[in-house]
Amino acid sequence: MQNESGNWLYFSHGREFKKGEKRKKNEGKGEHPQEKHDRWKNVLKRLGEKIDKNIIIWDANESGGYWPLLSTETDNMLERIHNYSHPDNKIWYVSGDAHAESNYNDWYELVKPKMRINMYPLVPSVALDIFVKRLNELPPDHLLLGNFMPIHKKYRVISMINQPKISRILTLRELAGRPGFVYSFNCTQTNSIGTDGISTDEDFDGVTKSLGSFGSWKWKENGNAIEFREGRRRGGNIADSTYRVDLPCGFNMSNERFDQTKRIHFKTSFKGLEDDTDAYHDFLPVQEWLDSSIELINETYQVKAFGLSDKTCKVLGFCKPFLVIGCTGWYKTFKKLGFELYDELFDYSFDEIESFRYRHEAIMTQIKDILDMDKDILNKKLHNIQDKLEYNRRHLLEYRDKTDWVKTGIFEIAKQIDE
Repeated sequence: MQNESGNWLYFSHGREFKKGEKRKKNEGKGEHPQEKHDRWKNVLKRLGEKIDKNIIIWDANESGGYWPLLSTETDNMLERIHNYSHPDNKIWYVSGDAHAESNYNDWYELVKPKMRINMYPLVPSVALDIFVKRLNELPPDHLLLGNFMPIHKKYRVISMINQPKISRILTLRELAGRPGFVYSFNCTQTNSIGTDGISTDEDFDGVTKSLGSFGSWKWKENGNAIEFREGRRRGGNIADSTYRVDLPCGFNMSNERFDQTKRIHFKTSFKGLEDDTDAYHDFLPVQEWLDSSIELINETYQVKAFGLSDKTCKVLGFCKPFLVIGCTGWYKTFKKLGFELYDELFDYSFDEIESFRYRHEAIMTQIKDILDMDKDILNKKLHNIQDKLEYNRRHLLEYRDKTDWVKTGIFEIAKQIDE
């Protein structure tokens, strides 16, 4: 029996799941890309059959899959589903994108596939449930369950960068080296983190060695992409190419402020969680994070797709003021989810700017103003949002019911659709 009603098939990360089946901890972590390819190949073969049951394809920790509308050829989940599925199959695609329906409509108009599927956004994504699950594993007297007052800190703003996306490189080019600003820059795969939280420079060195050079770059696509010109890599010329800002940066964009070839790595003093080395990456704070008043979060997506990832869950859950560099309308959606905005500290008018170029410019101006702000004025502003910080924490922790979405979310969605 595949589920309680017998009316659904479930696919998650290339695997078919049945009701009552437990997913393995850290499933898929460290697997070879060919293994993932083979798993999806089997799923797509199954989807090609006429299936009388309803089908859920679960990818609720991501907000992508929209190639060729967004991203790259490898981020083409929707394309694969539509190309391989039998046209009579009834499919629901669950992702963490709050804008899933409108983005799917744009994708559909562009691609014009043979069938339509249903989009079902789970927002916030399962990053919320993973965060709450980790929080519940901490003992009651753990320091992370205390009150982190953001005033009178060593640093004004911190930004934690791992994957070197273009948008994140542009941020560090603006802010690195400014008094009161601190950042990490790792470029390290989470499966390279040891059980003690330590990682070597191997991943970072590999990224650095593969960086190309270029003669110049300019904004494209209404400020949502940049074009690299006169590029060179490994001694050969590269054709002028355009990349959207939320894609990895394959060129060395170092400037007088920021050195893209230098790894900046912080380590937490907190003990790790059992069988969960990812917690070192996206849950356990480092000292520099504790010593800063505000986090500048470079979210995973900056063009069209909405993501509320582990980075944002962390600041909400630990009552830290933050500003997100996300897609247009990110804060509009955030407010619809019931969270409070920190209007006393930030001017959110940038949220309506369609162009990443100018939206990013407006956010950088605000961060620079905070870095230059009189200390007493800043501390007063931070003090005035304490109630909102506490409210947002409670709202996050109470957002979904007591169901264990990490284990059973895919089945809960089916139940909701049936109802």
